[in-house]
Amino acid sequence: MRSGLIKTGDWLLIIFFLFLSGFWLWSTWRKKESPEECVVQWQEGTLTFTLPKDTVLILTGPIGKTVVEIKGRGARIRDSDCPHKVCVKMGRAEMGGQMVVCAPNRVVVMLKGRGGVDAITR
Repeated sequence: MRSGLIKTGDWLLIIFFLFLSGFWLWSTWRKKESPEECVVQWQEGTLTFTLPKDTVLILTGPIGKTVVEIKGRGARIRDSDCPHKVCVKMGRAEMGGQMVVCAPNRVVVMLKGRGGVDAITR
């Protein structure tokens, strides 16, 4: 008769899968890329900021003003005169390659990092 519900082999298997899960989480976290630059484009020009940076920009577009907030290593559109405020609802961009766009007011906030492209299709 065997005693106990979990045997030694079961414990080894559980420890192996815990180690594998921990390694997967660590490698996923490590890939998260922090941005190095923030590029703000609107109809009157382009500004580039080296991150980290704390500043607020008030930009004038075709339908009114757009308030861009750059804080630390992220950026967001804090307020805009556009009708649906989709750009405000997009939230804060924090990783390289992410962007926030206010199409009606022609404002683009883009974070640039070290990473390359995710994929190429032909």
